This record gives sequence, structure tokens and C-alpha cells, in this order.
Amino acid sequence: MKRLMILFVFCGMLMSAMADWTYGTATFTGNQPSSSMSIGEVRVWYNGSLTKKAIEGGVEVWEGTGDICVVYPKNYKGQKMTFTSTGGTVQIQTLK
Repeated sequence: MKRLMILFVFCGMLMSAMADWTYGTATFTGNQPSSSMSIGEVRVWYNGSLTKKAIEGGVEVWEGTGDICVVYPKNYKGQKMTFTSTGGTVQIQTLK
């Protein structure tokens, strides 16, 4: 019985540690990254570092070392961007 109770407590802790989060109509999986910035109208949250590496064919290339979450506004017509991460996930959403 104690093992079962410990398992429930442990699973509950894991579920609370990986809480999804939202920004407007955008929903992201996992915890909200600790740092954020705006790139024009685009909102970006990230853990670790995030730097603009280049502009290739008119597209800004951004590279990070942790999780990256990007929100584009509805009907975005601005600069095209790509995001990559060497140590985390990249999630991109557009507001409805």
C-alpha cells in the first residue's frame, strides 16, 4: 500500500512539474521558459541562450540552447524567422 501511495505522489509531482501554459490563444507543452523577448511583433520565451545567427535568403535564423516557445500575432506579415535549439524543444504558435 505504501508503494502505491508513493507512486501516486511521485506521478503527481511529475505532472505538476510539466504544466502546460498559454499566451492568448496559444498553448504550449511543458513549463514556461524563464526568459522572454520581443522580436518586432513576435514574442519569444526561451531557456539558456538565444541569438540571431544569420539572415539566409531573407529569413532570420535564430539558435538557442534550451526550450524555445514562439508566438506570432494573427495575420503576421513581418520578417520570416526560423528557430532551432541544440538542447531543447522549439514550439511555434500563431494567435487566432
